[in-house]
Amino acid sequence: MALIGKEKYFHKNDEHKSISSNLDEIETILGKLDGSQSPIAEKILDIMDDIQEQKKFLHDDEKVKIETQLRYVTKRIYSSAKVLLKTIGGKQALKEKRKIKGKNPDHWWWYLDHYLEEKRKRDVQRIGMIGLVMLVVFALLAVVYDRFIAPPPEVRARIDYETRIDDFIYAGDYLSAMSEMEGALEIAPNYYPLWIKKGVLAKVLGNEEVEQSSYDTAQQFVENPEYFYYERASVFMQFGLYDDVLEDTDNLLEINAKSAEAYLYRGLVYEMREEISRAFDAFEKGALLAEEQNKNQLVATIRVRMGMLMQSVSIPTQEK
Repeated sequence: MALIGKEKYFHKNDEHKSISSNLDEIETILGKLDGSQSPIAEKILDIMDDIQEQKKFLHDDEKVKIETQLRYVTKRIYSSAKVLLKTIGGKQALKEKRKIKGKNPDHWWWYLDHYLEEKRKRDVQRIGMIGLVMLVVFALLAVVYDRFIAPPPEVRARIDYETRIDDFIYAGDYLSAMSEMEGALEIAPNYYPLWIKKGVLAKVLGNEEVEQSSYDTAQQFVENPEYFYYERASVFMQFGLYDDVLEDTDNLLEINAKSAEAYLYRGLVYEMREEISRAFDAFEKGALLAEEQNKNQLVATIRVRMGMLMQSVSIPTQEK
């Protein structure tokens, strides 16, 4: 009887080590993914299946030992979901594979396409809320503008073009947006924000030459380099190009280490990526800098974002 107990004891230890080893292997594979189609990505899903089965044989105290590593690997899988899905071959490929293997939603790693779709919807909602805040600010400015400044016809025509351009962008019709851009630049060739937006449109459409030439032209008309990067970060944010936003906030801070706007956009990116602590820190830094510089409107905008961020943290999210 003692021998049987000892064999069972070592079996449990091996099981625990096997799970830990499997988790290590997943981390190694995740570090190698680059989006190129490869069967290596599917191995992660198979290993997670193995772990799911192995966990059934562990006692509660043994489960606690691997829980931290499992939570970490789970977060890494979610954060790498986009490249993981691309490496597998896309949504349809994943759908077919899980159908063949008969995987139900309890095996959430086989449903990363669903996770990404839900995340996309949440991101659209967040962008909508950000846009709403900006829209209120711009609406107030527009009232003052119309009432006291009386813009000339060419300015109104440019604004009409910009409205149509943004409508096409939000609809995902970038070719039509680019077509409208050409018309806008005919009546406002010295207006650098248009050249910046044209550059970002070209980037999304894969035309690097037009992208760079548009940025170069914009810089010819901008009075302060800081304005260029602030405007471009804003457009990158509009397109969801978050890495580019962060790069331009770095450019902003090199020019002006006390740029409140740079920290605002860092906070927005971190918020979109659900890095709540980093988002709050960036917003807090931006608000303090804006207060020092008496930018009351910017302070209000940032504080609104901070309040919404705190509310979102208090709302429970669905466990995966």
